[in-house]
Amino acid sequence: MPSDLFSSLTAKPQREVAGADSASRFDYQKDWAFCRMIRKHIDGEDYLVAFEFHDDVVFLEPSDTPTLAEFCQVKTSSSASARTLGTLTARPKKKDSILKKMLSNFDGICADHDIRVILVSNNAFNFSDKDICAKDLDEKNLKKLTDKLKDEIPGFDVTRLDQLHFKVTGISLEAMRSFLNGETHDLFCEKFGEDHGLNIRTWIRLVQSEITRRNNYPSDQVESPEDLIAKKCIGQPFVEETLATMNKQTSKSLDTALVSNLLTSGGWNQIDIMRLQKRIPQANTDFYDPTNSEVNSLSEKIKALIKDSTGATKELSEFLSDLSILAKPATSLNPYLQQDYLRALGVLVYHEEI
Repeated sequence: MPSDLFSSLTAKPQREVAGADSASRFDYQKDWAFCRMIRKHIDGEDYLVAFEFHDDVVFLEPSDTPTLAEFCQVKTSSSASARTLGTLTARPKKKDSILKKMLSNFDGICADHDIRVILVSNNAFNFSDKDICAKDLDEKNLKKLTDKLKDEIPGFDVTRLDQLHFKVTGISLEAMRSFLNGETHDLFCEKFGEDHGLNIRTWIRLVQSEITRRNNYPSDQVESPEDLIAKKCIGQPFVEETLATMNKQTSKSLDTALVSNLLTSGGWNQIDIMRLQKRIPQANTDFYDPTNSEVNSLSEKIKALIKDSTGATKELSEFLSDLSILAKPATSLNPYLQQDYLRALGVLVYHEEI
């Protein structure tokens, strides 16, 4: 058996998961993890988070050589009724119960690591209205839980109850978006001060997009620890990088009126200028997205065209005209290589470099 946690996780076969049964529940699952990442970031913790890998969310610490893994299953309900222990141990059509599936995360993982399984619920449990470890349940519920698990899992090790936790978020499906905005506000104020003036929603969308991308990458295609980190995980360095990018983007805001004047002086007509200006918002988002490797690579090619053969910086209009060598026909399926987009991206690259 592999001796390190990363290798154990990648060697362990994926179990079948039903997945979220609605878009709102799926969003809740991802946004709850996002909020927990934010709180860890505020607290200065080192973390790595895997999405839809053995369970809904897996928190790993520390990020480089983790010794702690928390497998989190996120359950939501629009009902205010407390979640019962019976629903967690029930075996519909003789299939595995929710808790048995969660406890299977212990199988094949190194014994010398701290492994926890956490059932996250947006509403309270009927046996507890706050976070609690299974071993701390009252005598009646502890016996009921133990009996059910022993009946379902041959040779069940009762010491596993020390590593089974129940967590109550207390945040409804409808309130999660507002809660995420509030957590992000706290993070930005902590990082940049009360008067930061940054658009937190832009940053939220950027990170949510990356979480979705990692979440949707097929888990059974992860073949190595390197694959796991690159394809399924987001960690503290990524969050820190995107925050720095947001701050940089705001501090170097583009003066579109100046751009328009320079292009008019260079002989551009107003229609071409308007077409370019319409593409700048999307190019801006792509250019400042550190995860967009295609645009990052294209920006390097664009940067190489800023100076002429003598090393002098070209006039903006001349530089944008030279980008035609990178352009593809309008029928191209790659939107990044269409002329108006290239010019918009070129304006941003030029602005950063001069």
